[in-house]
Amino acid sequence: AVVSTQSTGDKLVILELNSGGGSNISYYPDECVYIATDHWEGAKDFLEQNFQEESRLVLDRFLLTVPERLISVPDNSVSAVVCFHSLCSSSNVNLALLEILRVLKPGGKMYFIEHVRSKEAWSKIWFIQLNYALQMTVWDCHYGDFGSQIKRAGFSETHISERTLNFKGIRMMGPMQGLAPHIYGYAVK
Repeated sequence: AVVSTQSTGDKLVILELNSGGGSNISYYPDECVYIATDHWEGAKDFLEQNFQEESRLVLDRFLLTVPERLISVPDNSVSAVVCFHSLCSSSNVNLALLEILRVLKPGGKMYFIEHVRSKEAWSKIWFIQLNYALQMTVWDCHYGDFGSQIKRAGFSETHISERTLNFKGIRMMGPMQGLAPHIYGYAVK
């Protein structure tokens, strides 16, 4: 499971940013309370359809919003925030991280997987990212140095690993090749 309950006695409340149709819900513990956000209104229909098939979780609500505007989520109310390719669609990553810190309960965790800018200048991936930067922006996605931003955001602990995904056997063309460099880990409020 992606998230495990703490010995708080409270229900586990998971806030997933840019949840899409809920492709991650099968990884969450039984009976957790799930709050979903997405900036695409159509995601709500897919999510509700998936929840009809996944009755072991409680869908608390769907919020049509972006990661930097979690206004309707109360302070200190969420056990875990899940960011799966979410920060790249934020127009203000630092503000999004401050919002995540605001809504997390003390000791709460943000779990993340994000594609990032290649650190190797002049590499094949670096050129692909440079050449397709405008196109990725049109797709509402941008590369950033999210690891550094997470470290500076004010979490009490950060655990960040890096990995370049191997797409052998999958035909990756154009800007899609630029999605290979990733960071993943968790940060504690």
